[in-house]
Amino acid sequence: MQQYQTFEFIALSMNYRAKIILLWVPIIFLSLSACSEKQESVPDFSVANTGPYILNVSHLDLVKSNLDDPLMQQEYNRLIEGADMLAARNDFQFVTDKTHIPPSGDIHDYMSIARYLWPDGSGVYTINRDGITNPEIYNYDRPKLADVTSAIYTLSLAWYFSDNELYARKASELIHGWFLDEATRMNPNMNHAQVAKGVNTGELQGIVDANDFIQVIEAVGLIYDSAYWTHSSHIRLKEWFYHFSRWYVRRYNADAFCSDTWCNNVSTWMDVQRASIFLFTEQEDLLNSASHILPIQTKIAKQIAFDGTQSFERQRNLSQHYVYFNLRAFMNIALIRKNRTGNDRDWPYLQNSEYGGLKPALDIIANYLGGADVAGFFVVNPEFNTCRYVEIFRPAAILFDSPVYDQAARSLIDQGCSDPDILLTFPPLLMLQEQFETN
Repeated sequence: MQQYQTFEFIALSMNYRAKIILLWVPIIFLSLSACSEKQESVPDFSVANTGPYILNVSHLDLVKSNLDDPLMQQEYNRLIEGADMLAARNDFQFVTDKTHIPPSGDIHDYMSIARYLWPDGSGVYTINRDGITNPEIYNYDRPKLADVTSAIYTLSLAWYFSDNELYARKASELIHGWFLDEATRMNPNMNHAQVAKGVNTGELQGIVDANDFIQVIEAVGLIYDSAYWTHSSHIRLKEWFYHFSRWYVRRYNADAFCSDTWCNNVSTWMDVQRASIFLFTEQEDLLNSASHILPIQTKIAKQIAFDGTQSFERQRNLSQHYVYFNLRAFMNIALIRKNRTGNDRDWPYLQNSEYGGLKPALDIIANYLGGADVAGFFVVNPEFNTCRYVEIFRPAAILFDSPVYDQAARSLIDQGCSDPDILLTFPPLLMLQEQFETN
C-alpha cells in the first residue's frame, strides 16, 4: 500500500572511510544554517495547486471512471481497507516523540542513525555491516517519518478515488502534525540524519531520508480540493518546503554523490527530491538549471553502462534491491520531466529508442522476470520481493509507451502481485489506448 515504501528505512551505506571524507560540513556551518533558516524571508506564495508532479491527474481520473474493472475494483477495495485502518489510528508519532535529544539540543530537529553502522568495542559506531540493519534505528525519527508520510499518501489516494472526506481529514491532520503544528512540527533541515554515534552528528547521505517528502508533496496535490485542506495550510506547507529547499541548496551541490568515480542511487533520488520541492515551492526555473539538478544524460552516463550494468549498485550486499531502487528513482524523475507543461530540459533526451540509456537497465529486469540469468548485473536475493518490479514496469510502460514493460507488469499481477498505490495510479496501456481512441 506504500508507493514509496522502500524509502522507509533503506539508506545507502558507504564504507567508513568514504563517509568520513564526505563529512565536509562542520558544526559551525550547521549552526549558521539553522540561524539563516529562521531569519530567511519567503516569497509571497500563491494558493494555486500545481501538483501532483509524478502522478498524472488525467490517468487518475481515467482509473476513477473505470473502477468497475475487476482488477481496479480489487485494488480499490484494498486501498480503502488500508485507508480505513489508517483513519482510525491514533498512535502516529511525530518528530518530537523521541527520547533522544538531537546534537543541536532541539527536539524539533529530525534525527536518525545510519542503518548499517554498528558500535565497535569502544561503543563508537565505526563497523559497517552493509545490508544488516542495526535495530537502534527504531528509537529515532526514521520509522516515524516513514509511517506518517506513507499514511498521508494512502489516505490522499483514498480521498481522491472515493471523495470520502474522512480520509482527507486524517491526511491533513498528519501533515499538520509533522510540518505545521508548533508543538510537534519538524524543523526544515536534516542536519542530523544518519548520525554515526561517537563519530559525527549527521551524514550527508542522510538526505535519502527525505525521499518520504516526495509522497507528501504528491498527496497535497491530490487533496487540494478537499474541505480539510485549506489555502492557509497550502501556503504554510509551501513555506516549510521553501525553507527546506534553501537549507538543501546550501548543504548539497547538484553533483553530490555523483563524481566520475562514484555516482549512486542517493544522487538519483536527490534529483527527484529537488524537482518535487522546486515545483511545489514555485521555483520551477531551477529544474533546468545544471547548478541545481544535473542533466539526466549526465547522470545516466555515469550510472548505467551500455549493457545496462549499474556498477555502483551491483557492488552492494543487497545489490538486487539497490539496482531496483535506483531504477525507481529514474522512473520518478522521468515522470516529473514528462508531466511538465513547460519547456523541459531532459524529457526530449529520454525520447530516443534507448530511452536515454535507461532501456538496457530496464531490459535486464524484464529478461530476469522471463527467466534470464542476471549474473554480473546483480546478485539475486531470495528475500527480495519480486512484486516490487511492478513499481518500475507500470510507470515505464506509460513513460515509453512500451507493450513489453506493460506485459512485464501484467505477468507479475497475474502471479498475485498487488499494489493499489501503483495499479490505481498508472493504468494499463490498453486502458489508455481505449481512452485515446474514444477521444
